[in-house]
Amino acid sequence: MKDHDKNRHLMPFPSRPSPRAACSCAPALPPERAPALIMKSSHFLRLALLFILTGFGTTAGANELTYADLVARLYDMKVLAAPPVPGEKSGCFSSRDRAARYDEGQGKYLDWHANADGSGFVDRQGTMMEMDGPGLIWRIWSAQPEKGHLRIFIDGAATPVLDQPFASLFDTGKPPFDFPELVHVKAKGHNTFVPIPFQKSIRIVGGKGWGNFYQITYTKFPEGTTVPSFTGTFTESDREALRKANEVWGKRGPALFVTNAATPTTAEVTLAPGEQKVIADFKQPGAITSIVMDRPEMDREASIDILRQLAISIAWDGESNPSVWSPLGDFFGTAAGENLYRTLVTGMTKDGYYANWYMPYRSARMAVRNDTAEPRTLKFTIHTEPVEGDVSKLLRYHCKWHRDDFRGFDRKQLETERWPDWPVLKIDGAAGRFCGFQAHMWNPNHIWNRDCKGRYTQPFPQGEAFQPGGRLHEFYLRGPAKDYWWGEGDEKFFVDGEKMPSTFGTGTEDYFGYAWGTPTAYDSALQAQPRNGASDEIGKEVNRAGPGNIGHITMVRWQIPDNVPFQKSFEATVEKYHPNEWPLLNAYAASWYQTAGTGDPYESVPASQRTGYFVAPTPENPVPRVDGKYEGESLKILQVDAGQTRIQNMGEFGDGSWSGNEQLLWIKGRQGDSAEFEFHTAEGGVREVFVVLTKARDYGIVRISINGKELGEPIDCHDRTVTTTGEVSLGNLELQPGKHTLRATLTGANDRSSNAVGVGKHLFGLDYLRLAPR
Repeated sequence: MKDHDKNRHLMPFPSRPSPRAACSCAPALPPERAPALIMKSSHFLRLALLFILTGFGTTAGANELTYADLVARLYDMKVLAAPPVPGEKSGCFSSRDRAARYDEGQGKYLDWHANADGSGFVDRQGTMMEMDGPGLIWRIWSAQPEKGHLRIFIDGAATPVLDQPFASLFDTGKPPFDFPELVHVKAKGHNTFVPIPFQKSIRIVGGKGWGNFYQITYTKFPEGTTVPSFTGTFTESDREALRKANEVWGKRGPALFVTNAATPTTAEVTLAPGEQKVIADFKQPGAITSIVMDRPEMDREASIDILRQLAISIAWDGESNPSVWSPLGDFFGTAAGENLYRTLVTGMTKDGYYANWYMPYRSARMAVRNDTAEPRTLKFTIHTEPVEGDVSKLLRYHCKWHRDDFRGFDRKQLETERWPDWPVLKIDGAAGRFCGFQAHMWNPNHIWNRDCKGRYTQPFPQGEAFQPGGRLHEFYLRGPAKDYWWGEGDEKFFVDGEKMPSTFGTGTEDYFGYAWGTPTAYDSALQAQPRNGASDEIGKEVNRAGPGNIGHITMVRWQIPDNVPFQKSFEATVEKYHPNEWPLLNAYAASWYQTAGTGDPYESVPASQRTGYFVAPTPENPVPRVDGKYEGESLKILQVDAGQTRIQNMGEFGDGSWSGNEQLLWIKGRQGDSAEFEFHTAEGGVREVFVVLTKARDYGIVRISINGKELGEPIDCHDRTVTTTGEVSLGNLELQPGKHTLRATLTGANDRSSNAVGVGKHLFGLDYLRLAPR
């Protein structure tokens, strides 16, 4: 989402004798209810296997789904193992910038970096979504829903079934969205997961004042499926199904879907450094329904490396390259290190780490490896259960972790016409279902934090397009790209070779369910941000300019009801506007299901590439370089009387006159206003003080003082061109070791200044401060 910023088919079932919900995997509930739930789960699986073996029916009765059936998919893990069938589609309607497009005539991607994605519509009538059925909306998200109305038209009706303020969709205080687990606001991200089905068609229109930013994730069922169309209200049986889903989501945690039919297997292993051991070897067909690892004893900071140096792998059906390989922490859905949180699928709690994926197999071998420098003892409990029918017909669970793995992608295309796409997952030659991913970012150079930003340069990406005269040069130099952080990047999912992705979002943070880079650690059933800088425990929030959005950031999004089916290929990317040298370092652990007997291209990653790649964060107090120079962009902002400060890239203004090609810019100051900045000296003594300021048409006259002492004469920063003053000596000053305050006071403006009339707003730009020993 810009901070200035699917067709997921639920496996169809044969008709039922009654309209009750048929949940495939019952959550752990009181023992007195377990037998009925086990029977229901067994009945569900028989129906699922019948579907797999006989194919999708052709009569309407064979494909009828009740609302309870649909709601059950909100927590149904077993459906993920069912192969996709023809007609299953997936996608996301969003407010993305429609300028980004694929031109069939040229065979090229045009304006792929377009970023104005707050109010993009399908048409000029304000249509947010329009498609034929049968289908279902799973998720509606917005960063800024307002009082303007949202209207939902179902099955071609002229009268909307819902016509109310967009913001009210996220109000759990009254029906029909009064389910606080399914509908929630987390870190300013508004989400509703209340399913909205339609048989013939749906059209959603945003009225005047509806707000900004939206994503609508949907499923389109195969032709012949019958679903109940949303009427604007729910029957009592519908609400009972929603209450049950709300209850299951609220109970998210370890062994959630373990029933009395499951068999536990425990394993405790001690691994020497560099050793790998098998912890479970299942030789008979079945399915894993839960993996729980006892919480290891370790220091929180040490866990950052330890949980990356420990790895888990699972090989299905005797395969040589395991379908599951991941550092241990990332497999349980978070990095870096231990972050306690809970989702429906994965989590870390005080009692243990867990994964609730449904993982069928003919045989399975699970192993763990220790790449730390010390012996490690790990204890696991694995629950398995029988699978009725031919398990070879079911999909196999895959999970792979990587950093910057471009295999399968046309890297040259990504770095040119498809810039700034960055690889998450590429699968070819297999059918399956994409189920989301966990992302870990290391971002020590956060744009909103002045102390951090001044530490690093911002190199252009490689390629001619970014050089002077290139098509992306101006965009990167002075467009929004110069300020981009990781959350700006749109997620894009290409299914079965499509040129335009059926999922084209509005930003990474939006995909994970929140907005505006809000550094609040939160969790929910399918979306979580377990850590954002110093927000390192659920519910904790810090300032987004620091210590939020700096350092380790981890998020997870599981697409369970809205999994993305594919028949032959799948490709996922996330936009990444800056190269690793910026520095901005990404790592992903993707989860998906794939046809049994087919492999994926990803391999294990050496321990040397899993840890130690983090760049040291900026010290709290910036210090000068050897020549005594303090870059303006490195100074700490103490206060400004009016206006705002920011770092400005000056590369567009000529010959590199600005040190580091940047300046500290203060805008909208008026005559008499001051701004104060902090710097430090390690030693005391008399110093000659020099400054280099920026000059331009709208810059004012400024007086510089340090520690309350005015230095030199006021400096007139007006010029007809954009240039610098060159070094200006302000005289000598005796300084003690420690903190010092530099104050810039606007005393007026040149008569020729474009802002000189009346009480115009003046600009001030500091390239650097230099202290020379006397």
